[in-house]
Amino acid sequence: MPFNNYFNVKRFVRLLKQDLLINRTKYFLTLIGLGLITYLLCYWFLNAAKDSMIKYENSIYNNYMVCFVFFMMAVGVIVGTAFPDLTDKIKTSNYLLSPGSTFEKFLVQFLLRMGVFIPIALGIFWISIRLAKASLVLGDSGLDPALIPYFEFRLLVTRVVGHLWDTWEILFMIFGFFSYGTYLFAGTTYFKRYALVKTVIISAVVLGSSILFMMLLSHIFYPQETHGFNIQFQPIQVTENLDSFKIAALGLTFFSWMFFLAMAYFKLKEKEA
Repeated sequence: MPFNNYFNVKRFVRLLKQDLLINRTKYFLTLIGLGLITYLLCYWFLNAAKDSMIKYENSIYNNYMVCFVFFMMAVGVIVGTAFPDLTDKIKTSNYLLSPGSTFEKFLVQFLLRMGVFIPIALGIFWISIRLAKASLVLGDSGLDPALIPYFEFRLLVTRVVGHLWDTWEILFMIFGFFSYGTYLFAGTTYFKRYALVKTVIISAVVLGSSILFMMLLSHIFYPQETHGFNIQFQPIQVTENLDSFKIAALGLTFFSWMFFLAMAYFKLKEKEA
């Protein structure tokens, strides 16, 4: 069947087993190291901020969110180092000539880095930050760290007790992290060496350029309200809870990951050709 030229279950399983067999020690040590570093950094950060978290309820959510954002940056490093064989010319040739279609090789890396690793990493974060909180001791103020609630993922999308973010904010955060992960993933197929560094630099340049462009538009269309480097826009209210800015932000995160995955696949196929 022509479809077998693109995807064959047995061939895909063999590629997946081969990758796990070759890299099992590296994957295991990566997970152990990620958990240990997460615990140490979370303990240091929470211990430094425990008094404010006890006194001010909102500080709990903010500090847990800070820990989570830095953790996801570390996860991004691992996702952004997919296709490790593409960094060396000889390894690249052997990898591209190995049995298996481009789609199967692409799917193996996506499954391992995104489909398997990220859920495991989230579990590691949950365990590590709860252990870090349990390790807190009484501070000089005598305030009891037991007053700080243990971490739960719902706290990342909570303003105060019982009040979650708006639905669009929750979706924006979830798809935002996923889209940026696929962006880093795509960068590994686009650049030959130092792919992660180059991808992050480009994202910083694009973000900075976008902000400057928005400042320029703000000065052009709202000269009276815009001063210095601030940005002034008047979004159009589309629905009761969504304006044009929120819809644009949601659309960007909802669909950008599709573009990045397609780019990664076709760039890998281009290398194989």
